[in-house]
Amino acid sequence: MGIYDLFILPKTTGPIDLPVTSARIAELFSEFLRRYYEWKSAQLKEMIIILLLLIVGGSILSIPWLLPNFGMTLSLCLLLSFYIAVKCYIAINRKVSHLYVNVHVLQHHLVGKVEVGFCDHREPCHCAEEFMDYVLRTYNISLNKILS
Repeated sequence: MGIYDLFILPKTTGPIDLPVTSARIAELFSEFLRRYYEWKSAQLKEMIIILLLLIVGGSILSIPWLLPNFGMTLSLCLLLSFYIAVKCYIAINRKVSHLYVNVHVLQHHLVGKVEVGFCDHREPCHCAEEFMDYVLRTYNISLNKILS
């Protein structure tokens, strides 16, 4: 992971202090955050590889005209690196798609748990709305809309 994690919010490694009454919801939210940040990190890697593919692809096409003497040899070497980058892109793209499905399912599961069994109050309360507002303010993640 290394350098990619510099641009992602801090990971959740230990218990999180949340305004929840149930430990199960806290564990579910912790898992949601872990997968969410993993998904965002994989998206960043995918964007970097797409940028790399554009640069290498443009170089493959332009180098033979810019360097006519040994441009074809260099272009063939870049074609090999382009092939390797495409294989990396396909692997990362599969991971991003898989993580998106995981995050999406966890989001729906978390929202369902929050709306149905969030607190033990008998009278109408706003615990679920307060939790969703807390998540939006603290982590900038809206649990009300579908992630994209």
